[in-house]
Amino acid sequence: MKSANPLSDALHVMAHLVGQEGPRTSEQLATCLPTHPVVIRRLLAHMHKAGLVRSTRGHGGGSQLARNAAQISLHDIYLAVGAPPLVQVGQRDNGGGCPIQQLVNQALQDGAREAQRLLEARLQAITLDQLGADFARHLAHHRSLEGHHES
Repeated sequence: MKSANPLSDALHVMAHLVGQEGPRTSEQLATCLPTHPVVIRRLLAHMHKAGLVRSTRGHGGGSQLARNAAQISLHDIYLAVGAPPLVQVGQRDNGGGCPIQQLVNQALQDGAREAQRLLEARLQAITLDQLGADFARHLAHHRSLEGHHES
């Protein structure tokens, strides 16, 4: 069973909202991951609170982007899901004061902080519309390969 990754799931859901004319229901979006619609509703609640999606209830309701995909960075979505650590390193406790263990821990912590900064900068540089364009190119390439195999 896959482990829960709120950031990955939120990015996935938000990418499916790019270019949609109308709202998508949590049931529709749940088939894309796949997961339970309740999981999608929780993610969408975070996105709504952050001002990234707007939702309507009832027949014909659902969620859609609250602003243009070019104005939503992946970092915005990262913040909306609570900014979970992107890099985690396992480290031992201070080993009863062992100076080597303290140096090892410090090296790991310094590396994790630097990696975290780099990943956050990368998320700030990518917008949902760029992600959508990358997907469109990927899909077109995949379809062209299928066409070559059928010939």
